[in-house]
Amino acid sequence: MYSYEDRIRAVKLYIKLGKRTGATIRQLGYPTKNSLKSWHAEYERCLDLPRCYE
Repeated sequence: MYSYEDRIRAVKLYIKLGKRTGATIRQLGYPTKNSLKSWHAEYERCLDLPRCYE
């Protein structure tokens, strides 16, 4: 599991890199493509991520 800080860092970098999953994962070393897309969808929906998740 990733902390809130890890997830928000990944989402913000993903947006900054033009929503390029491969570039984001290469730069950070995490997460999976599906996790990143899921986190981004949640971020777009709520303008934030939940502090904890399962």
